[in-house]
Amino acid sequence: MQLTFPNGEHANVALRGEVIVGSRAGSPVCLPDAGLAPHHASFQRDRRGLWLRVPAGVHGVHLNARPVRRLAQLRPGDLVCLDKVRVVVRADDEPAIERRIPPASSVAMTEAQRVAAARVVLRGLSGQHFGRSYTLTEPRLIGRSASADIRLDDAGVAERHAMVELHADRVVLRAMGNDTSLVNGVPVRDAVLSPGDQLVIEQHRFQLEAPGLPLRGQMDAAKPASTAHTQTMKAVRVPVARDPAPAAPVAPAEPVRKDPGALWWLIAAATVLAAALTALLVYAPRAGA
Repeated sequence: MQLTFPNGEHANVALRGEVIVGSRAGSPVCLPDAGLAPHHASFQRDRRGLWLRVPAGVHGVHLNARPVRRLAQLRPGDLVCLDKVRVVVRADDEPAIERRIPPASSVAMTEAQRVAAARVVLRGLSGQHFGRSYTLTEPRLIGRSASADIRLDDAGVAERHAMVELHADRVVLRAMGNDTSLVNGVPVRDAVLSPGDQLVIEQHRFQLEAPGLPLRGQMDAAKPASTAHTQTMKAVRVPVARDPAPAAPVAPAEPVRKDPGALWWLIAAATVLAAALTALLVYAPRAGA
């Protein structure tokens, strides 16, 4: 990440550790003639991201035209105003913005496509459209004209400035004239927008929210490689295990022979037991009399 100064107050500054901006001598960014406090603000990068920190009692710090009191998280393309000093956050290794766009306007969508496209929106970050969202189910004309879908009431904006269209899995920014816009701080006319991109037209700032669409640099990777022929796999001879040999027939088991003598012993034992019980029942009362 780096800090750039569009009005030329300072050279670009790489963001390593904490970068303090103010009028104090020896500060990484010392601007004694800009009317800043000795420690007006600092930019600090850690494992969670890039942060703008404002010391207590310091005023006149704005992020994308919104005042910052103590702390705010930054992303590439953000505009930080320190009183009259403008600072733009830029990424060092940001993939190049694709400027080749389809020549024709987007085709009409089916109902199913419109439902899916309703999640792709331009959300206002500053200016008169702050907090408002515009879906891209239809091409959106941006400009000062009364017929514009996103009307920017600004004398510096052309009547028909640009058109934002959804083409399948790409969002396209198409210039209507010779006017340029800023995408993540980079001046462009025509461009393919990616999720998270910030689009700036004069003082008006929008962010593209497009869940599911490929990020910048992933467009080519998302396309499957085309093949000129169909490859077939050679037949492979796979050994098949033979069926096991049939088992030898098992001789039927001999039936268990029953001993007839055992049955007679059981009958005799039952007879004796019955006689004993009868004697007990018959003679027991007499013995007690």
